[in-house]
Amino acid sequence: MSVQTRFDDPQWCENEYNPRLRVSDAATYQPKWGEWAAATRARRAPIADISYGSDPREIMDIFRANQPKGACLFIHGGYWRSFTKNEFSWVVDALVDAGITVAVVNYPLCPQVTIADIVVSLRKAVVALYKQHLTNDEKKNWVVAGHSAGGYLAAAMSATNWSLHGLDKNPFRGSVPVSGVFDVRALLHTSINEQLRLTKESADALNLFVQTPHDPVPMLPIYGAEESSEFCRHSVDLAKLWQGSEPAIGVEGRNHFNVIEGIADPQSIIFKTILRFIGVSA
Repeated sequence: MSVQTRFDDPQWCENEYNPRLRVSDAATYQPKWGEWAAATRARRAPIADISYGSDPREIMDIFRANQPKGACLFIHGGYWRSFTKNEFSWVVDALVDAGITVAVVNYPLCPQVTIADIVVSLRKAVVALYKQHLTNDEKKNWVVAGHSAGGYLAAAMSATNWSLHGLDKNPFRGSVPVSGVFDVRALLHTSINEQLRLTKESADALNLFVQTPHDPVPMLPIYGAEESSEFCRHSVDLAKLWQGSEPAIGVEGRNHFNVIEGIADPQSIIFKTILRFIGVSA
């Protein structure tokens, strides 16, 4: 049976694309991450709640490194319908210590907006960072990384024609999407779509498998080896389809939730890849 045929099987889609069904301690991550994030902000106060658009959720925090060697834009996950930047301040710790300025971005959530609207919001955030907030050294050497829904959004930034947004070319040196769903047609028959409100037409238009990077930059999709076969496949297939991508890497012993925790570990593939794309030795 083809993948496309299985997309029409609601139970199969739910089992493959709802990671909370596969991770027994899924409910523990949000409170834990919130505690980590609060501890990070207590240690290193960001330039907080910088507005980049008219929606109240279009805000971001910038954690600036001393004598920065580059920058990273981090986009949180939550299936486009949950979480905020405030649960993810902890992702900056190891990066800032390594001399990398990190912007952690907030964005409007479904069902108040659509995924297409969120893509527009992230483009506004990129332009605001580039034109108003990053130093010359930071914007010459920065990458975009994101987890889950943020992984999709990180990849979508590379499919953007930035000349239409006032930039000469792709502003990033690389992209690190982690555990993304890049063909959202798979979500049409899941409970998740009650809030995403995808239609066949909107899902087709958002399918990154049929888009190409406008100005290709190095990319490395990363996923947890313990994720569902479909989450693994999405990263593997995106890497095969997109020019400039390295083969996707599955991190052993990691599930959909804890795979992103590697960004705080200087020995992890996520951390090392971000620094490598920026041009800094880990």
